[in-house]
Amino acid sequence: MSGRPILRLYTTLREFEDLHERHDRTRSTSKTVTVDRQALIHILMDHARMLEALRKAGRVDVADPAE
Repeated sequence: MSGRPILRLYTTLREFEDLHERHDRTRSTSKTVTVDRQALIHILMDHARMLEALRKAGRVDVADPAE
């Protein structure tokens, strides 16, 4: 069953692995992590696309900030 992908990601596999490696090198008591700006932007754009696709499919319920 091949065809058009449901979702195209901005984040490259290398960026994804680099973010995980950076997280792994951070102390568990740290409140902040310094990451590549472009990788963070790509993750956020991917998340927005994923939410849009799931909303269209009626498969997501995003919490209201007021709750």
